[in-house]
Amino acid sequence: MCSSDLDRVWAPVAAGQVEQRTYAGDPAWIMGVGVLSVSREEAWLSLTDDHLSDDVSGLVEVALQGHWSSPKLLYQRLDLPWPIHDRHWVIGLTNNAALATRAGVWERAWTLRTDALEGARTRTDTEAFDAAETVSVNEGSWLLVPLDAGHTLGIYQARASLGGAIPDGAVDTYTRSSIRGLFEGVERHVNSVRARYGAGCSQQPGADGAPIPCLN
Repeated sequence: MCSSDLDRVWAPVAAGQVEQRTYAGDPAWIMGVGVLSVSREEAWLSLTDDHLSDDVSGLVEVALQGHWSSPKLLYQRLDLPWPIHDRHWVIGLTNNAALATRAGVWERAWTLRTDALEGARTRTDTEAFDAAETVSVNEGSWLLVPLDAGHTLGIYQARASLGGAIPDGAVDTYTRSSIRGLFEGVERHVNSVRARYGAGCSQQPGADGAPIPCLN
């Protein structure tokens, strides 16, 4: 990315906006950059929380393995309006301990795990499972860079394709329109996290593997 491109990204971010970009040559790749008005630890606990999906309309989630910010295997199904078939998939979520140790940047990444999809059938609505179509592309990551005690630079990038009769261009348009909502959702969900992660909490690991102290 040349300096002029960088300027076009960072100027809006510095002004408090969430900047959005599509990777050249691959419109399925989407990136969002913005400042979250919460600490790195709060942002991490929010975006990895098992309950974050409760805030997303039409998204069903079942944790097949793992809990909260630990590495996790996650079944997800997106309810789509008739006559479009619902889409479902399983992703594996991991923490980048090497990057956290080396640079203090916390990364939560996910990749598609089609090998684990059939095992999710008995853990959810089997009728809805059987009627859903499987996606072929779903990968990405969140990067969290601490700025100060109450602000974190968030970098979201994802690549997805719903397949079927839904063109990637439509997915791109929808994702770009919802990226700001993703950032706002992470911030808003921190209130729920604070209520459950107070004194006596079950401590969760940061990306570096060290437990995050209970929030005051």
